Amino acid sequence: MIGVNVLPQSYVRARKRAARIRGWLIATVVVAVAFSFPMGFDAFKTASAASLEDELKPLRNRVANTKNRLGESLATVTDLRQRLSRADALRSKRPWKNLLTTLTAKMPAEVWLTSLESIGGTGKGASRRAQPKQSTPEDKGTVELAGPSGLRLTGYALGHEHLYSFMGTLNDGVLFNRVDMVKAGRVPVADGTAVQFVLECAW
Repeated sequence: MIGVNVLPQSYVRARKRAARIRGWLIATVVVAVAFSFPMGFDAFKTASAASLEDELKPLRNRVANTKNRLGESLATVTDLRQRLSRADALRSKRPWKNLLTTLTAKMPAEVWLTSLESIGGTGKGASRRAQPKQSTPEDKGTVELAGPSGLRLTGYALGHEHLYSFMGTLNDGVLFNRVDMVKAGRVPVADGTAVQFVLECAW
């Protein structure tokens, strides 16, 4: 059998051109989609990152506020501990009667005292070297009593060796932690000379 194409040649050529155009259009669409997919994915990632950043901002603010409150609480706790330590130190100071009894027991017969005064505190007889605490706005309305940091002993010894022995007895780490000689020198007394001394003893 012989097939005869009765369609006009112009119609056949038009259909072929239409088929080629459709092929080009499909290829163009595929290429455009292939190129636009990475760009769209990058835009999606950028938008997601921006959204996460917006969600993290309030969380970061809350974390910063929490850190600030913790810092303030830590400062308050530290201050309270220091106050308690000072209060314990004041409570632990020996009564004057017991202190005088102990000093008398440690004092050689060749040494005698003429005066005894506290140093480092804020009351009468306080050492001039003790500097007052600078007040701050937070300290208004708060009164702190600083206890004495030690004693100043003034007296006489028959000789320097007796004075040194007395200092060694005092500086035992129990009654005092440090004993400093402020001055010592021989002076005339009723029937001869003696060593006049001033000692500063720190708790």
